[in-house]
Order: sequence, then structure tokens, then C-alpha cells
Amino acid sequence: MASRHVLLIHGWSAAACSMTAVADLLREHGHVAAPVKLGAYPSMCDEVRVEDVARRLDAVVRELQAAGGLAARFHIVAHSTGALVAREWIADRFERGEPAPVENFIMLAPANHGSPLAVHGRSVIARLFKGWRNGFQTGTAFLDALELGAPYQERLDLRDRLSANGETAGPYAEDGVRPYVIVGAQPMEVAHIFGENAWDGTVRIAGANFDPHGANIEFSAGEVQPRIAPWTRRGLAETAFAVLPDRSHLSVIQPAPKHSASPDTETARVLSELIVQAIEADGSDDYDAMCARCRSVTQRTRQLAQNTREGELLRQRILSRNDARRPERFHEHYQIVASLHDDTARPVDDYFFWLSAPSASHLSRGLRTSRLPDRAEIQAHREILRDCQTNKRAPHRRILHLDRMALMRKGGLFRAHDKRAMLAAGLTAAAPGEKIAFFDRDAARGSGYVPLRGRTSVPDDDGGPRFLRRWSTHYLAITAPRAADDDVFKMTDY
Repeated sequence: MASRHVLLIHGWSAAACSMTAVADLLREHGHVAAPVKLGAYPSMCDEVRVEDVARRLDAVVRELQAAGGLAARFHIVAHSTGALVAREWIADRFERGEPAPVENFIMLAPANHGSPLAVHGRSVIARLFKGWRNGFQTGTAFLDALELGAPYQERLDLRDRLSANGETAGPYAEDGVRPYVIVGAQPMEVAHIFGENAWDGTVRIAGANFDPHGANIEFSAGEVQPRIAPWTRRGLAETAFAVLPDRSHLSVIQPAPKHSASPDTETARVLSELIVQAIEADGSDDYDAMCARCRSVTQRTRQLAQNTREGELLRQRILSRNDARRPERFHEHYQIVASLHDDTARPVDDYFFWLSAPSASHLSRGLRTSRLPDRAEIQAHREILRDCQTNKRAPHRRILHLDRMALMRKGGLFRAHDKRAMLAAGLTAAAPGEKIAFFDRDAARGSGYVPLRGRTSVPDDDGGPRFLRRWSTHYLAITAPRAADDDVFKMTDY
């Protein structure tokens, strides 16, 4: 019998009361064996970090369980940044050999891989509008963790979902902590000015997904092709992942149908159904059923991206406002987080990272920094690359947001350039000085290519590898060799 106790955790700049609508929903469905707990933490205090909150969460849970106020096992529903708090706590417990006493862990619009808005949270405007009640603080430490490409996100992924050294054990399992992600594809009204697609007004769908991927990409001096070592998955191979067309970052914690952006009754009630079904899941069979239900919901959302008469009719039925019916809002995207280090493990900040579509001859020759972009590369940047950012606190990290449907569509990159069977990333790093260069002493040579996505969806076929997965975040940990001039050390006879 599944536990009836539930802990709710709010997001950045919010308060515990922001989760009361979810609490009301759960109480309506019988979760009253003990009061639903509303967790709170000072996300707007500049000095408080996610790790600090997770440690305190552990102490509070132990105190409540000892006093009988919280069951030995319970559920968590977390919104936005609250998912990072819960994940940090769950990862801590796992590493100590003490599995977290959690059955179902529901993440509503989780900021698992950051938010495009985090950099704006540190601005003067944000301090005036968000921090005027809090000594003009906006939670600098939290915002550092939330910025796109933040090292914290990768470190956390490598503790609970990924491993760079072949480990497969993790805290999430069908008979352990069962994770769920529910995210919307309907941006908030004011968020239109940011020009993003495939997001809910605060987090990207690809950044909310709890099934990231990663690989070590190591170049050797004089070689144009890198050695690629994919990271392994910890625990569950797949997370229950649902993309809802009618929910924004705020309405996802208002599960009542009246807060839906859809006039369609069936669509409007999906959120509340998923939350209740996830809370009541008990064991592997129920979790498998939830994964299937979430895939069905997400597949229906995917159909809204069709630029056809059928897609238009579906958008008109599902969505009430004309401005919500643009098909590109529902395009599947990839998010890439690339980091560059030299072969002494020091970060390299000054480099150029771009999309390319190399032919077979390109792959054999490697990059030449003197050549001009070709038509395929220009098309890739115009149609596929939707955003490119550099992490402010870690400038050796680049974040790309790529439109998968623009890549695969009729007339897209693969169709327009038949000889280009692969989407790849090109990389050129500026030489640190006269005596040291990266990759090769020949100034005309760059690094080579990092393969990203083959022409077909089948891995390791003639179309090339399939590293990228739809609506997911991907880490590229790239190592570039330092090439020293011969006179860095000389020896002469006495």
C-alpha cells in the first residue's frame, strides 16, 4: 500500500503557500492520513545554496519522522527549483548508503538543467522588482545554480542520473524513488519577449527532462577525429516524462482545469489526473503504466507541431488563443552544454563552437580555420540553432538550443545537402600566445568535428551516430591538447 503522506516544495522566489492548490488536489483524493507538508526555504537570500537547504531538509525529515509527524516513506511534489533541492537531498542520502524514504517524486516544471531567465535574476531590475521586500537580495547562490550550463547542474547529474566512469547504480528505481517530470509548452504572457520556443516561460522542455546524456570528447595532437566515451545511465533508463500543451510555469501548480489554456475538457484535466496517478503509483507495474501514459500525452503534444491542415485543426481545438497556436512553439529541441578543458584539466574560455554538416572529405581533412562557412553551416545556424549562450560564471561552458524539427523537416539540412550525412559541432580554440597553441602548431588547423546527430535515427548506421535525443540535455566534456613550440625547452651541448 502506497504512503499517503506528501511533502510539497516550492520554487525560486516563491513561498510555501504557492503549493496550496496542489495540496488541495491531493486532499480531495484522500491524502489526509497526516497533513500534507509544505516545505519552505529562503531562496532569495544571496548566501544560501541548494546544498544548504538539502542538508536542512534531511534534518527536518528525520525530526518529523521521529516525532511521528511524517511517515517512514512519503512522496514529494516539487516545483521548479524545488526539484533541485529534493534531488540534492536524495543524492546525498544515496551517497551515504541511506536511500531516501521517498516513493514517488513528482517534478512540476523542474529546473533540472537551469532556466534562460536566471541571468536576469541577478540584474539591478530584478533586485528592484523581486528583492525589495528582502533587502534587495535575489538569491545569488541559487541563481548561479540555475543559470544555463551551470557546473552545479552537471555535478548533480553525475551523482544521480549519469556516470562518466561506467557506474550504473543510482537512487532512482521502480522499487525505490520513482521520478516523474510534468512540464508545460505554454509560455506565460510576459515571456513572449524572450523569443524562446519549446518552453513554459521559465524552463525549457529539454532542460526539464530528467534523462540527460553526456560524453567525454578527447582530441589528441595531430588527430582530426576525437575519441568519444559516452557516459552511462544511473538507475532507470527512462523517466516518466509528460509535456502538456496547455500549461505554463505558473499554471502547472494550479491543477484545476479552469487554469488551463485549453478549452478542451479532456486536455484541461490531464495535469490533475497525472499528479494524482503518480502519487498513487505503487510498484514497478504502476510506474511502467505511468511512463506509457506520459508518452501518450507527450505524443499528442508533438502533433501540435505539425505544419499541416490536420495540425492546424488540432491546435484550434486544443488551444484557445490565436497567439498560442504557432506550431514552432511545440517543436522538439535539443539542449547541448559544451565545456572545454586543455589536457592539463584547466578550463579554456576563448574558443569558437559552431554547428557544421561535414562531408566525408571534411571529416578526413579536419577543420581549417581559414576557410569560410559553407552553405550547409549557414543553413544550420539560420534554421536549427535557436540560441547560444556562454555561462557567465564559467565562460568555458557554451549552451546551444537546437530545433530538432527544423533539422529533420522536408527541405531541412539533411534533405537539402544529400552528401552531408551528419550534424556536427566544429571547435576552434584561440592560441594562448606565441609559444602555445591548441590542437596543432599549424595555425591553419583547428580541432576537427564532434559528431552530434546522424541522418537517420538508428545509431551506428551509415548515417552516423545518434548522440542527440529529442527534448533532452546533452553534455559534451571536450579536451583539447596543448601544443608547445619547440623552443619551450631546448638542450645544447656544453
